[in-house]
Amino acid sequence: MQTKSTVLTKEERDILILGAIHPRGKHLSNSEISQRLGISVSRVKTLIHQACVKLEAHNRIEAIFFAMKRGEISLNEVYSMDELAEILGSLSPDMLRRIAHLVRQELEYGHLPGKDEQIISTDRRQATTLTQRERDVIILAGRGLTNVEIADRLYISISAVRTFLNRACTKLGARRRSDAVVLALKQREIGVGEITSIDEVVQGLAPLGAESLEKMAQLRNRKLGQEPTPTGG
Repeated sequence: MQTKSTVLTKEERDILILGAIHPRGKHLSNSEISQRLGISVSRVKTLIHQACVKLEAHNRIEAIFFAMKRGEISLNEVYSMDELAEILGSLSPDMLRRIAHLVRQELEYGHLPGKDEQIISTDRRQATTLTQRERDVIILAGRGLTNVEIADRLYISISAVRTFLNRACTKLGARRRSDAVVLALKQREIGVGEITSIDEVVQGLAPLGAESLEKMAQLRNRKLGQEPTPTGG
């Protein structure tokens, strides 16, 4: 359970949410964030630093990613429904319904009745762009590991980790590691279940509501050709 000193303030959350917005494919700068919130750039930098300390992140982008994984920023505050549908594209309709059921429990009880150890089954593309090593590095980055921790886990050098990350970013069209993780999910190079637990997914998706998730499941069914598309208005 998080202690009070590690919980983000509303100001820190607002800064990170704006920092995650990417109009025209480019993240908002500190100057643009300061203009939107009507505060100084130095104040923006201070709040980002405070958030990084609390989240044990090395930079703003990493802080945004960790805040989403920790449930302090909900996914729908950062991504549109279409983007979420892309990110969750590796989940089967049955798994989406399972998550919708758990979201209902989360909303009813205020917490999950118990830890769900079920593995999140995901469906990756058969022909992938990334090599296995590049996938391994992106997956571990998606779990929040630093380059040093990834190197230790894979028994490779830190420079090799950087090389694999750079190659993956180039192939995916990403500028940063956090963008690479999201794009790898969207392009089904990796699956959601490879970087997070079902409990973390439920916590992140709870703000969407069970009905939205069930709608996503129906859309996935239609895309897979398992249900006829309804006619009429």
